[in-house]
Amino acid sequence: MSDGSNTQGQAKTGAELRFRLPIYEGPLDLLLHLIKKAELDAQDVTASGITEQYLAYLEMLGELNLDVAGEYLVMAATLLLIKSFSLLPHPQLADQEEVEDLRRDLVERLLEYQRYREAADKLAERPLLGRDVFTAPGETQPEGEESQRLTVSLFDLVEAMGAVLKRLADKAPRDLKLRDIPVAACIPRILAAVEGARRVEFIALFENADDRAMVVATFIALLELIRRRVVCAYQETRFGPIWLERGPEEIKETPA
Repeated sequence: MSDGSNTQGQAKTGAELRFRLPIYEGPLDLLLHLIKKAELDAQDVTASGITEQYLAYLEMLGELNLDVAGEYLVMAATLLLIKSFSLLPHPQLADQEEVEDLRRDLVERLLEYQRYREAADKLAERPLLGRDVFTAPGETQPEGEESQRLTVSLFDLVEAMGAVLKRLADKAPRDLKLRDIPVAACIPRILAAVEGARRVEFIALFENADDRAMVVATFIALLELIRRRVVCAYQETRFGPIWLERGPEEIKETPA
């Protein structure tokens, strides 16, 4: 995850509690995530299924009470416009050509962005030794080196969180009002979990959860700790279980 400004805590809009935090990835990242998961080509970005999944992710962010950046909504509108023109006849040729130009521009942007992301991922996947740490002459790489780790994106975390909320919905009514739970109150429990074992599976943080407000606040706290590199998240296989462990940074100040 790329770094960003500090979490801005919680804000109320009317009677509804909303959480504001930096969006670590943008709409192109979400499109690439969906394409890779569906094992499609970037040229298929405007496929109907991708549009539906994109909208489903935005709905999931809403269920988590996360404010979604406007650029995500612009991308959603673009995908819906392209989809509508592909499904319905439009007599105005100029409009059809304009939408085709829009689709072509989106595909070109995505392909270019994909190249940059793949290059960055290849650099990130290189072994730590020889990139950030170097051995003295005659030294060899220590035995038992960690197996290859895959970067976890915001959307991997949101998807895992969606599964938690789905199970929780079977236990409690969905129309319960969120209580005002400070993010700071959830941080000690997360740190205790990751410091008490070599690693902890993401789902384990919510195993005994029966309070949606606490689940959401814990998730926001986890995102903040990952952003600050106090906690690290990774996968050993693409779209596999998400693991959490203690990161290299210390917590300096607690978010509100």
